[in-house]
Amino acid sequence: MNHRIEVPKNLGFTLIEMAVAIAIIAVLSTSVLMAVRVQAVQRQTSETRAALDEAREALLAFASANGYLPCPASGAAAGYGKEGSRSNDGVCVNRRGLLPWETLGIQSLDGWNHRLAYLVSPALTVPPATPSPPSVHFTLDTAGTVRIAPSAASGGSDSTLLASAGSVACAVWSYGSNGYFANNPDGSAINGASAGPDETQNGSGSDLVVVARDISENPAAAGGAFDDQVIWISRFVLFGRMMAAGKLP
Repeated sequence: MNHRIEVPKNLGFTLIEMAVAIAIIAVLSTSVLMAVRVQAVQRQTSETRAALDEAREALLAFASANGYLPCPASGAAAGYGKEGSRSNDGVCVNRRGLLPWETLGIQSLDGWNHRLAYLVSPALTVPPATPSPPSVHFTLDTAGTVRIAPSAASGGSDSTLLASAGSVACAVWSYGSNGYFANNPDGSAINGASAGPDETQNGSGSDLVVVARDISENPAAAGGAFDDQVIWISRFVLFGRMMAAGKLP
């Protein structure tokens, strides 16, 4: 006797429904992950902006209290986090390095836990002479030497600058989410070999030009992918704060 196994008529529909459900779950999971990633980037960007704003205020307060801007810190030197050394004439040995967070009393970490970079005009870093009252070594006519450019390709020429030549006292920036050229809190540096021309310009160890432009994840964009966040302090804002504090006439 042959026995026929009855297959429920709705089994096919159940499998189809399961497939649809799995597809919906996959789509929803992807959407959730994307939303979480976007929120994380927004939070990290916001934390970085707050760190840069704190750096600006700390530098202005330091200059108002001391009559000069601090030298950059070195990521690998003794006294890591303190402003670097000066030559006999009082000018910083290095004009580009890390924001000296210990000297300024701030954390100086961006949203990706990397140290903020710092470039300063050497003439504005010379401490006041010692007579009473101390006299500042620079005047209202002293020009800044930091140049804020829209791209590395521009070469920092006067006609392309985002802030007029001589007007920038110093710049502070985060190396962004990829962290190319940044320093970790332990002092180790992140390799920047994969960076595009504009990020490579900001990772330069001695140049006076800092690139500030819109963020782009496209490596084929002019200047390459770019996620650095840059701020700068006008020498006129700096001098105004110092005049209000009685450090400049």
